[in-house]
Formats: sequence, C-alpha cells, structure tokens
Amino acid sequence: MTTELSQLAHGVLFPALGRRTVPRWARARVAQGLGGFVLFGKDIASAEQIKELTGALHGLREHVLLSIDEEGGDVNRLEPHGGTSVPGNHALGRLDRPELTREAAHQIGLSLVEAGIDWDLAPAVDTAVNPFSPNGIRTFGSDRALVARHAAAWVEGLQSAGVSACAKHFPGHGLSSVDAHLGTPTVDLSREELLDHYLDPFRAAIAAGVDSIMVSHVRLTQLDDVPATISPAVLKGLLRGELGYDGVVITDALEMHGISDVVSLPEAAVRAIGAGADALCLGAWAFGDDVDAAATALVTAVEDGTLPEARLREANERIARLGTRPRATGAERDDSVGVRLAWDATEIHGKPALRGRRALAVRLDPTHSPAQGGAAWGVEEPLRAAGIEVETLAVSGDTYNAEGIVKAEIGLFLDEFGPDADVVLQVRSPHRFDWQRPVLNELERLYPGCVVVDMGVPGDDFSGFRGWVRTFGASRVCAQAALRVLLATP
Repeated sequence: MTTELSQLAHGVLFPALGRRTVPRWARARVAQGLGGFVLFGKDIASAEQIKELTGALHGLREHVLLSIDEEGGDVNRLEPHGGTSVPGNHALGRLDRPELTREAAHQIGLSLVEAGIDWDLAPAVDTAVNPFSPNGIRTFGSDRALVARHAAAWVEGLQSAGVSACAKHFPGHGLSSVDAHLGTPTVDLSREELLDHYLDPFRAAIAAGVDSIMVSHVRLTQLDDVPATISPAVLKGLLRGELGYDGVVITDALEMHGISDVVSLPEAAVRAIGAGADALCLGAWAFGDDVDAAATALVTAVEDGTLPEARLREANERIARLGTRPRATGAERDDSVGVRLAWDATEIHGKPALRGRRALAVRLDPTHSPAQGGAAWGVEEPLRAAGIEVETLAVSGDTYNAEGIVKAEIGLFLDEFGPDADVVLQVRSPHRFDWQRPVLNELERLYPGCVVVDMGVPGDDFSGFRGWVRTFGASRVCAQAALRVLLATP
C-alpha cells in the first residue's frame, strides 16, 4: 500500500524512461506518484512514435510531467525526429537580436507542443568567460549583459508556446573548463561578486517569468565545500533568498560525476531537497531501481527527522504548477525560421566554394559531450544528398596516428584526383583540444588548398587555407548553411 509520504517522495523524482514504449517499471512507479520523466534521444524513433509515447505516459495519471533537453543547436532530442531545427545559443548571441532569439525559442516550443512535451530543460544561460568551457557552444556568449537579454528572450519565446522553460545551470559554470558529467567544476568568486554581476542571466530569466531553474554541480569555493546541488548556502541563500526565486528548482542529473563522486544518489536526493531543490533529475540511465533508492531515502529522512515533511510538500506544490500553461495549439510551426537564422549567422572567409563534384571530407571529432546525445555532425551527408561524390575520414583524440592518417589520406586523394581536388576539413572548437592544432598547422603548411568548416566556438584563424566557413553550431540548419556556401548556392 502506497502511503501519502511515499507519494510525496515519488512526486519529486524525474528518472529517464529507457524505452520507446512505456516500460513495466514506469507504470508501477507512476501509480506510486512519480513526478514524471526526462526523455532522451534513445527514447525517440520518429515523430509518430514520440507522440504515441507521450500520449501513453500522460494517460497513466493526471499530471505526469514530461521533460526533455531541447536547447536548439548542438543539444537536441527532437530535431532528427520531426522537430524543428534552429541554430544554437552561440549563433543567436552572435546575431544579438533578442527578437530573433525569442522567435527561435517559440518555434522550439511549438515543436515540443506537437510532440506532447510539457517542460523543456532549456535554455543554458551560462556565460562562457572561459574559452575552454565545454558548454561554450551552448551559451549565448562571454558577455554577461548579452547573455542576460537573450536568456529573457528565449524564456519568453518558449513559454509563449505553452511549454515551461528551465534556465540552467545555476549559478553558472562558464568560468570553469570542467564538464560536470566528468568532474566537479569550481568557481572561485565571492558572494559579493556573484550578486554584483555573475548571476545577472538568472536574474533576467526570473524577471521573464521562467517556470524553473536547474542547479548545477558547480562548487562555489568561497560559499561552500559541496556542489551547489546540495548546498543550502547556494539554493536557500542565493537563489531563494537573494534572488527571491519561488519557482521550481530541479537538479542536474544526479548520476553525473560532478555529484556522484561526492555523495551517493540516495544521499544526494535527501540533501538536495533539504537544500531547497524541488525536483530531482536522476539521469539518462536511471530507472526503477534508482527511483526506489531515492524514494526510500526521502521517506526514511522524513521519518528520522533529517528532512522536514513540509519541505517535500512544498516541492510537490511547486511542481504541480508546471505544465499548466495554455498550449499554442492553433499556431503553425515555421521551419524556415531556423534556416534563415542559421544563414544570417554564418561567416564566410576566402573562397570556400567547391571546384568540382567530388570531395574528401575529413572530420576532426571533438571529445563527445554526454549532453549532446547523438554525436552525428558535419556536412558529409548533406553533400552526398546534393550529388557530390564524397569520401570520408574521421579521427579523434584517441585515434592511433591521427595526424599521420589524415596527411596520408589527403595526399592519396590529391594524387588520385589532382592538386585542385576538393578537401573539406571539419572542426568544432579545435582550440579546446591539444591534439588538433598541430594537425591543422601541418595541413595548412602541406595542403593550403583545403577548405575548413568550423561548426564550433571560434578560437582559431584559418586564413592560411583557401577558404573557411563558420556556422557557430552543428545543428541541421547550420550544416545546411555550410552546404550552401560550399555549393555557392544563392
């Protein structure tokens, strides 16, 4: 028999689903009061399937909240499966027209409404002050005022479609180069510095009426010695107290090393709720067993006096507000918005247009971010679809003899098809990866007739090559913009 306390404990939990149909374990936990689910790319196969899945999940009980990471740009789940494609935050920040950011987010919102999603875990409003930040391409830029105005516009655009937004990753870890999936980022700022300017993007999101805020696993070394996820000084002191935020606070995934290296999931669940969080994102690989462990820990904590029951009740009451915005069901999605914005953001240097109908596409793969989901990117397939005969080579940091392989393959291709044959070098923020710059320097020396397509954060100059294109992101519309340049399409 499910008790009221057990229902309250389940109500703050948001695990992954793990299947493309409703799994047996999920039905049982929803009946016990589970708050909802975070859907990931592995749960989605097509536009029709996601609608069937969300319809079935919503049918299990009133107010089962379904959330997803659909940021636009490089972090998306629906784009390959019927969702709209827009350039990501970095490209929108480069354009610096908040009305366009609002329009892009509104289109994402309309695609989420179509898919049956209630809650988008976006936008990322970190400020990428550190050029080596793993989240750089997901941010609007390095200027805090710019990020603040676009954060507000994105929230307004998404929520006007009827989907709840989530500003992340509070308090921001754009000063760090550590990926919270892999370790605990640290930010060494005083309380005064944080309040004076660092938190401005979150102030802007709050002023725009953002329904939720995601707290990260960053450790603010001058405030606490634990990650923000479980820090009362950060959640109660800064977010609830100083910024006066009374909306839903959700944690970043509790399976990430940024928190799991510090405390276990059950302990993190109790401490996060106690610190002021309302909803617990358990992670992409968290299913029934993790739900049971977290719920049991919360119930035990209330029973032994560690956690006030009133705190769980308050969290459930806040969560009940999500997913209640009027849905923009009458509006038609306009996929041309993303195409236009991606083209407007694209930079063209030199003479990058292809000279023939055959090309070697070389891709220097970055370290894959777990946040991104599927790692597919680049212009190979769009080139093939346009009738170009494409040969491909992809190498990464752990590829044996990567530099030698790339040089040899390009040399072989040019020997076979002539020195004017087209070689396209594809990169994403190569300045972040020590192994890539020497490779590019050597290629520039040996094969300056190559064309470079940079789909990441700018950090390198490619003027030694024949031509280069910057798209400031790797979404589908960004690849289409690069293709337009390569094919010299008006």
